[in-house]
Amino acid sequence: MNLGAQNVQFGCPMNKPNSTNSIYCSRVSIRCSYSSVSSLPYQSLRCAVLGAGFAGLSVTWHLLQHSPKDMHLHIDMYDEVGIGGGASGVSGGLLHPYSPKVKPLWHAVDCWKRSLDLLTVAEDAHSSKCLSVGRQVQSQDTSSSIVRRRGILRPATSMKNLDLMNDNAQSSLASCRIESICEDAVEKLVPNLRLPLGMGFYMPEAVNIHPQRYLEGLYLACENLKNGGADGVASNRDFCLHKERVDSLQELAREYDTVIICLGARAAFSPELSGKLPLRTCRGVVAHLQLDDDTR
Repeated sequence: MNLGAQNVQFGCPMNKPNSTNSIYCSRVSIRCSYSSVSSLPYQSLRCAVLGAGFAGLSVTWHLLQHSPKDMHLHIDMYDEVGIGGGASGVSGGLLHPYSPKVKPLWHAVDCWKRSLDLLTVAEDAHSSKCLSVGRQVQSQDTSSSIVRRRGILRPATSMKNLDLMNDNAQSSLASCRIESICEDAVEKLVPNLRLPLGMGFYMPEAVNIHPQRYLEGLYLACENLKNGGADGVASNRDFCLHKERVDSLQELAREYDTVIICLGARAAFSPELSGKLPLRTCRGVVAHLQLDDDTR
């Protein structure tokens, strides 16, 4: 699981051709590295972000956070079902930098760090809101917390799976370790859990997030940046969520300087993108579990 796009690079203006590709020929591009934004040739920018899930809110926060202070930035976010109304809001929330076979993902070190940074941003915004209404958030209060920091346990389900995971675990990240543990150690972590092969793989730094609360927290962080951030100084940033369906990308491209598509699998249902993007769906985890009081 990844909490969304991680970095923003501001580019130079480009002319928009009269074609579907004009939605990509924008004055802002999402990249994998930061660049200097101190000498931009324009003073205003209008952006449309499609999707209010992990990617859409991450992109929006980075645009608001890293845009030049003297540039007027206007961002309209479109999602017909609102914050976390799609797949992001019902995902299992297992956050770690590994594949199902515990192999480090692409750019695992950087993505893991930046995902945790975004998690902190969302937690801070969530805590600030709770304090503003006179309610304190306790670190162990699972009824309102965004994250549970108790690690993630992966049992081995077959000998082939065990050997593969054991090999991959040797190259685990220092910031998110993988420990192979026996059944006795597992019993201390999760009482009465039986492992098929008597061995599991434990990631003590991995976390389990509540997706909907995280997304709402990041949305609050975006609102705070629009309102001037922690210093309360008026900003040149506008940000607005529209619970509307977008049927025409070309129509948006004529209204905005850039259109950023963060629709996940729904992008394939857009008439202008259907069959044109090399997308394929992948397995996910959707779970809603209720723990007994004594387990908590």
